[in-house]
Formats: sequence, structure tokens, C-alpha cells
Amino acid sequence: MIQRVQSIFLFIAIIIPIVLIFIPFGKINTVEYQYVYDSISLKLNINDGESVLRLYYLAFCLFLTSVLSGIALFTYKNRIKQMQIVSLTMIVFLITLMLILWICPEIVFKKFFEGKTASYELVYDNKGIPLIIMITIEAICLFLANRFIKKDEKHVRDCERLR
Repeated sequence: MIQRVQSIFLFIAIIIPIVLIFIPFGKINTVEYQYVYDSISLKLNINDGESVLRLYYLAFCLFLTSVLSGIALFTYKNRIKQMQIVSLTMIVFLITLMLILWICPEIVFKKFFEGKTASYELVYDNKGIPLIIMITIEAICLFLANRFIKKDEKHVRDCERLR
């Protein structure tokens, strides 16, 4: 049934990665320029600024997380498979989180700015609070969806055993 509690959590887990694709994560300040960092690219912080570095793999991982949550939402007839898909979605989301917060700023951007400027500073908008809140809500929704799916499966097995 689509009207279960975990369906609400999975629906929220579909929406949040799509929103994360389109919002900027932070700004990178250098001596010469200021850049905007989002899931699609690193671009100059001016009107219609040109993209200086493509980050399509972040957008792809976020889109994959959203698609997997959608698949899990509509496989409600097979709860075991639904639990597996939600677990896979949590793993993909963890990888995406590592890419957004650690690998891009520390590895990718360091290589990109090496030789171009002496130093750079990554500044998350509003101290990164909206980003951290959205990531936390996504993780909690996936965890709770998996928990309620397990609870439903246990309830069905208990009812079958009583018959």
C-alpha cells in the first residue's frame, strides 16, 4: 500500500536530493575571484558566470539517490526488496555526502587551484546550516523508512504465523 508511513519518508527522500541539485553549497574565495560551488559546477560568482569546473558526478549521485528512493516507494508489494533498495540508497547517499563535503573541497578543488592562486577558502552559506539540515533530514528519512518497512514485514510474518 502506498499510504504507509514509510511512503511519506521516501517521498521526502525523493524531494531533498532534487533540491540539493539546484542550490549552491558554498562560495570559494580566492585573491582574484569568488566562485560558487554547487552540485553541477564550480562557476564564477557573477551574473551568468562561466563554469570553470564541471562536477556532474555530484548531480548524478544526487539524482541516483532520488531515483532509488522513488523505486523503493513503488516497490511496496515486495518489502524485502524495498528494504534492500532503501539500504542501497543510504549507501549511495553516504558516498554523495562524502563527495560534497570532503572529496570536492579537499582533493578536487586543491588540484584545481594548485598553481593558479596561493590559497583559497571555502565558505559555506550561512555556515552550511541549510546544507547540513537537508542532509540530516535525508539521512533520517531513509533510516526511518527502512525501520518502518522492517516493522511492517515483522507484522506480516507474525500475522501469517498466527494463521
